[in-house]
Amino acid sequence: MPAKRFFQGDTLFREGDPADCVMRMLSGTVEVIRQVNGSEIVLGRVQTGQHLGEMGVIEGRPRCSASARAVGEVEVEIIGAEDFLNQVTSAPSLARELIFRLSQRLHVAEDRIVRNEQQGGQRLRESVLGDQAAIERVIVTVGTSALRQQFSHRNHITAPFVVGRAPLSHEPPGAMAADLLLYDREPVRLSRDHFAIVRNDGRLFVRDLHSTLGTTVNGVPIGWHFGADEAPLQAGDNEIVAGGVGSPFVFEVEVDDASEPPSA
Repeated sequence: MPAKRFFQGDTLFREGDPADCVMRMLSGTVEVIRQVNGSEIVLGRVQTGQHLGEMGVIEGRPRCSASARAVGEVEVEIIGAEDFLNQVTSAPSLARELIFRLSQRLHVAEDRIVRNEQQGGQRLRESVLGDQAAIERVIVTVGTSALRQQFSHRNHITAPFVVGRAPLSHEPPGAMAADLLLYDREPVRLSRDHFAIVRNDGRLFVRDLHSTLGTTVNGVPIGWHFGADEAPLQAGDNEIVAGGVGSPFVFEVEVDDASEPPSA
């Protein structure tokens, strides 16, 4: 596969370019960027060993939904769409991961079509996020003064714990029936259904709910534009940023060891 080198500030691809290849990071770091109402928002960074554009190829999107810019010197392997799909068929673990992500997105799309406000939101929560279960010794607090005006802290949350935004005047409600509903103004950073804290196989994870600008968990970006929709919470202190670099929606999650039951 051909490799290509970029230098600091170079653009690897732009929002709106054809989504006809996947880039695998051989070295360096890339910022993923979106334009929102004329403002540039950095959604997160992709590091060595990760991919760019794989979900666009899998889903058959005609255009890139974000831009990518080199942070320092970068080298990438460029994989054509057909070659990448052939790689997926020969790598069961990669195929399972991609199928899981697509299945989640299908659940969300189906329920958004048939939802009926809160009743529909409850169905969506159950089908996508699973049954509710109390989590002891987990504390959710805020990391910015702007957010502290809306929310202070929440103890002993129930998983799934959904964080979302109140709709603007021209929007319908979110589909997930958020447990923590916050307010934002245009240009908005927080999506109506943004992220959830979920339990999976006895561990706690943050799952991005296909938000517009993604979620970052302990420095790892997840969501529509990145290689995963989930990231684990660790015992002790965690940071969640919703809505890209510089967003005011910063949450601190303290997880006590006792809240993480031993795996079976």
